[in-house]
Amino acid sequence: MARLMRKARAKGSRKSGAKAASGRTKSLGAGRRGTVRAKLVHERTLAGLVTLTSRLFARALHDRLVPHGVAPGQLSVLQRLWEGDGLTQAELARAVRVEQPTMARTLDRMERDDLIARVPSKQDRRAFNVRLTSRGRALRRAVEAESRSIESLALGSLKRTDRGTLARILGGGAGSLGKVVSGDDH
Repeated sequence: MARLMRKARAKGSRKSGAKAASGRTKSLGAGRRGTVRAKLVHERTLAGLVTLTSRLFARALHDRLVPHGVAPGQLSVLQRLWEGDGLTQAELARAVRVEQPTMARTLDRMERDDLIARVPSKQDRRAFNVRLTSRGRALRRAVEAESRSIESLALGSLKRTDRGTLARILGGGAGSLGKVVSGDDH
């Protein structure tokens, strides 16, 4: 993870070289002008580090999953369906914490790519159950291996106990934020 962060900082420094020469650059997410130093300090805050790590994870996952015909945004849906498919769109949206329109677009792409099929619900004539296709089920082993590989790469410099601690800390933070962010529909 430290190696990925150093690479990202170095890449960010190269990108902002022209702006740095003039002494000004745009700080991440702030919408204000600041120095290159301010940008690097921001990346060292918890919010900055989590955001940076998330983007790097997403890019690495994209590079590994796209050859399998899976987009990173589809991974959480596949993982949930691998646990047990047949959920409705609304249930999936709640399970992976996305809005209904986002889930609808994701499922449209997944259906187009033959990862899932929508089957009319026997309990509710207005609803459809989302089921994995044979292709969606067959991708499980390869996609999970790619995900583990990225995780191993990112956390390779950490001791096993530190990995567990990091997972507990991030899980606690996500749990706390989940109670206040869109709490009424998730």
